[in-house]
Amino acid sequence: MSLRGFGHVKRKGENSILRRAMELEVEGRRPVGRPNKTWSKVVEEDMRKLNITEDMTGDRKQWRQFISYPTPRVGTIDVKQK
Repeated sequence: MSLRGFGHVKRKGENSILRRAMELEVEGRRPVGRPNKTWSKVVEEDMRKLNITEDMTGDRKQWRQFISYPTPRVGTIDVKQK
């Protein structure tokens, strides 16, 4: 869902509340310790794995083809038994 949602928001107008919220930079310091994985980092990682870029979101039909392959998830095992 993360890449589908990302493409949807990127195609919205510049003044869309969703688009502005996605591009919002929060001020302040993060708490001590390892930071949680953010939605934007997950999207960046998935896009890197699929070798796609943000500018590809403009054409909805083409974007859906790019992201139609399931994103690999950590801990899943695809074992075919004979």
